[in-house]
Amino acid sequence: MEHQSTVGGRRGLRPAAGRHTPDELLTRAAALFPETRRWCPSCDAPVGRARDGRPGRLRGTCAHCRRPFDLTPGLTPGTVVGGRWRVTGLLARGGDWLWTAVGDHGEPVVLAPRRDGDAVTATLLRGHGHPALVGLRDVVGHAGSVYLVLDRVEGVPARGPADPATAAAVVLGIAPAVAHLHALGLLHADLKPGNVLCGPAGPVLIDLGSVRRLDDRVSPVWGTEGFLAPEIAPGGAGPSVASEVYALARTLDVLLGRPVRPQLAPRTSGAATVLDPVIARATAADPARRHGDVGALAADLRAALRTDREEPPGRPGVGGTAGRGAVHQDVPHADDSGDDHPGVRPAPAPRGAFPT
Repeated sequence: MEHQSTVGGRRGLRPAAGRHTPDELLTRAAALFPETRRWCPSCDAPVGRARDGRPGRLRGTCAHCRRPFDLTPGLTPGTVVGGRWRVTGLLARGGDWLWTAVGDHGEPVVLAPRRDGDAVTATLLRGHGHPALVGLRDVVGHAGSVYLVLDRVEGVPARGPADPATAAAVVLGIAPAVAHLHALGLLHADLKPGNVLCGPAGPVLIDLGSVRRLDDRVSPVWGTEGFLAPEIAPGGAGPSVASEVYALARTLDVLLGRPVRPQLAPRTSGAATVLDPVIARATAADPARRHGDVGALAADLRAALRTDREEPPGRPGVGGTAGRGAVHQDVPHADDSGDDHPGVRPAPAPRGAFPT
């Protein structure tokens, strides 16, 4: 199981007592939001679990801290956001709810809440797109929340296990988009396979909800366990180009079939590959020992592949054939909980001076 984590308003969920949600939307939301991924936004205790043969609810009172929780979607079909984007349906549950919508001229988009409410950072991307980065059409406010209006990307999520050349092609495909963000003074801050869609034109990096400024040392840090560099911890240096290099290498490692959380499984998981030395350098505990930037990591990967004399790779694993179709962001799969160890939840991120 992968989950977003931050200290101070975990996963951006806030109780919204009294909000009415249609029954059909609650049914759709419950199907997209497995009970094993539901946690109290106040104390991080499990909530919304089945009891006495009855399915868990998305709204109620936490049994641990006795505070109300509301994990239901905040928008309903037909709602017009920002004066021009009409919500058509509930799409998925990643770090927060995502909706499909259409514009005044019928253009399909995805609405994603900006988790920390900062609209200024995201607006820096408008007019500065990249072919391997999901397009940002607008940043709008609605009912006290801020939403990113993103292009609807067609493709299938990058998934392993894959052979080295195929896995590396995914990382090499999005590396220029990550470097593009860095050149704009931004960090993606949540690089992982689930945020990469593989389509006809190649891999595309999606989910801009965690984008932050390179010099930001104040905002809560959003990310996914297993892809956060060691320095993203209380008292650490925080997110940087070096932590993005780390996350890209961990993305490659997972696409090769290694566990999302290697501390819960032997490092020998998966056969050794020609890319392992590159991954080892890029995931060094000391940021100074990693590649200096994303371009250097990409160059090292290409050099390693040139030394590989394996048979021409196929395309198993990345994207796969099961579940092929139009998806966006972290669309859950019925046959994949994303958990290397079902029933085991890692300890919460430490709380301290540096929010993570």
